Amino acid sequence: MRPDNEVNMALSRMQSGKHPLEALIRLTNNMSSSLKHTNVLDKLPEDTLQWKMKLMKRAAQYANCRLQSVTAEVLLLASCDDNLLPSKSEAYRLQNKIPKSKIFFFEKHGHSLLLEHGVHVSSIIKCAGLYRHSRRYHRVFDYIPPSTTELKEVDKASIDLLFRTCPAMFSTLEDGTVVRGLAGVPEDGPVLLVGNHMLLGIELISLAAEFMRHKKVVVRGIAHPLLFPKKTKTWSEGHDFFDFLNLWGGVPMTYKYIYELLAAGEFVLLYPGGYREALHCKGEEHRIFWPEQTEFVRMAAQCNATIVPFGVVGEDDIVNLLCTFDGIRSAPFGKEIMRAYSKHLNLRDAKHEVIFPGVCMKIPGRFYYRFGKPIPMRGRQDVLTDRRAATVLYAHIKSEVKGIISYLLEKREEDEYRKISRRLMFMASQGFNTQVPSFDP
Repeated sequence: MRPDNEVNMALSRMQSGKHPLEALIRLTNNMSSSLKHTNVLDKLPEDTLQWKMKLMKRAAQYANCRLQSVTAEVLLLASCDDNLLPSKSEAYRLQNKIPKSKIFFFEKHGHSLLLEHGVHVSSIIKCAGLYRHSRRYHRVFDYIPPSTTELKEVDKASIDLLFRTCPAMFSTLEDGTVVRGLAGVPEDGPVLLVGNHMLLGIELISLAAEFMRHKKVVVRGIAHPLLFPKKTKTWSEGHDFFDFLNLWGGVPMTYKYIYELLAAGEFVLLYPGGYREALHCKGEEHRIFWPEQTEFVRMAAQCNATIVPFGVVGEDDIVNLLCTFDGIRSAPFGKEIMRAYSKHLNLRDAKHEVIFPGVCMKIPGRFYYRFGKPIPMRGRQDVLTDRRAATVLYAHIKSEVKGIISYLLEKREEDEYRKISRRLMFMASQGFNTQVPSFDP
């Protein structure tokens, strides 16, 4: 084992919270052990060493001849900075030999991969969809909530956004009173959260983190199928966006999944506006683009779920959108680019073309969330049998979301801590873990 790998392992132990002296002792012991093993190899008789090498060669030939007959799914973990063995090229070779195999590359890890900080095999297995109870992975029944270690990884990845946007969350009690926090959201599922997207769904991270922190529940988000690619290779020092989506229980948009999640008593997050809201352009901030489909209302009634409409604002406080749809269409090759971009996304409605509008960053403001009054669907048989009743309820939920957005846009003007400079002054005097005040609801 090379010294640089041992040093990296010692540094990893210090990064994970171990005392530097403990890491130094571990480094010294490992280096001494490596030297002892090297001395043992030097003392082996030449004929014994040759016999062992031939034995290993025959074993490798035996295994290589049978690799293509492996029908099970195989996950290959490869160190790209392995100074002892060619792990990267060997992973490619094995993938070509084994039909159902996936590779997870670790770009900055050495030969002792599983002993280094930041390598969590259980998380990788879950992200690859290989932990399951049946032949195929089921995103509802085989899902395992994030572990403590995974939650820490998510906190590391999201801490910068949470610090910049300092989300303020409000909810509505059954009597209509608006309060700070999530007290108005039901404690038990099934619950269907229905609301609006901000640009690229940037509000998802804060929402999921707050529900986990205060409600101790995982919000199962419904997302576009494009966000669930079938990856055969993953290059990542940690988890990428798609891995986090799997760890947090995201599922592709199908009504079958929504029904199964609600039937299982889960908290489900649904954005009826979908990609059209997530990829809006300049002048469309805080608008909703909902289709005229009421399936989720009838599904909630069928599963006796509680619908909670919600709204979120604040994207205009962190970015300026640069382009409008008309501006992009009128630009040279603008229509062709939008058509190609929409085709790449494999949109369910070919009539609605979308494109990323381009942004420039601003001095961060703040995100504001409000969850409306819960709407219990238990006993609402009229919604199941009468299409008009379902349409009326759907229109009511849509109107509630619009009203919440207008409420937040108006009330945020009263928040003296909307600007990050005021929040920094408050946290400097009261502590960075102290909840920053907001407007009076």
